[in-house]
Amino acid sequence: AFLHEIISPTVENEIKENGYISYQTIDNQVVSAGFGREDTYNPNSKYKTMVIHTFATAEEYRGRGLCKQLVNEFIRKFGKTHILYLLVRTEHDNVNHSALKCYTNCGFIMLPDVYRNHYDGKNTAMVRVPTPIRKASLKKKKKRTRKRK
Repeated sequence: AFLHEIISPTVENEIKENGYISYQTIDNQVVSAGFGREDTYNPNSKYKTMVIHTFATAEEYRGRGLCKQLVNEFIRKFGKTHILYLLVRTEHDNVNHSALKCYTNCGFIMLPDVYRNHYDGKNTAMVRVPTPIRKASLKKKKKRTRKRK
């Protein structure tokens, strides 16, 4: 099964903690998955926070933009109300270039001084701030006409 040793325990943990699971299937088989968990510590904060993590795509389906689709699903659902953050592997000689590209293209920015040592080496934090709803887009645009003299 697709990354069973990583994905199965993560699914169980997210279900226990009321987390979110995003996945894609091709031919009735899960080929890509990612997870999210709200972890807002300050209920008085303007925005909630959510960590998104453990994005994986079966090797034979990589390079098709599936990770980007999963990340964008989290952005679509939570991007206006949550600060989204994640960790990405940046260990020298073991950088996850495809993940960095995906997350950067989805609007995440790297916080180079925020990192942790992980089982696979140094992982650096990336964050995406909420995208506010523009008031102008909610109102009908009025046509301006000007009389010429």
